[in-house]
Amino acid sequence: MRLTVHQEFPAPPDVLWSVFSDREYPGAKYRALGATRFEMPRFTATDDEICVDLSRTIPVDLAKIPGFARKLVGDEQTMRHETRWRRSAGAITATLVITPVGRPVKIGGTASVSAEGDGARLTFELEVTSDVPLIGGKIAQIFADQVQAALAADHAFTRRYLAEKRAG
Repeated sequence: MRLTVHQEFPAPPDVLWSVFSDREYPGAKYRALGATRFEMPRFTATDDEICVDLSRTIPVDLAKIPGFARKLVGDEQTMRHETRWRRSAGAITATLVITPVGRPVKIGGTASVSAEGDGARLTFELEVTSDVPLIGGKIAQIFADQVQAALAADHAFTRRYLAEKRAG
């Protein structure tokens, strides 16, 4: 299942880069968004590369999950993120792998940041797959919906974070 998400920000790409380069940003974001556990074993940031490996545990609202998938999804999920941002010649790109630990799902893809007027546009191109026989497509759709909701929450948090940084 292919997922494309566009996010607009009222800040230029270099300002977004500075946010993504802030070691405190991932933990602040995921804790604010309800993570019950957060670990970041790797975070490195230079002028041209940011590498982040983290895991976060989040509660799952089982009322929003179809009955057939509740055991596969569980009431809590640990998501492992491996993200590599690169900046060169004015372009900002990333590769992402998100692993729902212990779940039969794979999520991976790319992201890019481009100038958009006075701000920036962040675009995600993700592929969500599940190899469970017969119902893999339905499971992938459930996780794609969760990823889309999580990206919307990330976007809202980052917009607030940018506003607070600019005000402070």
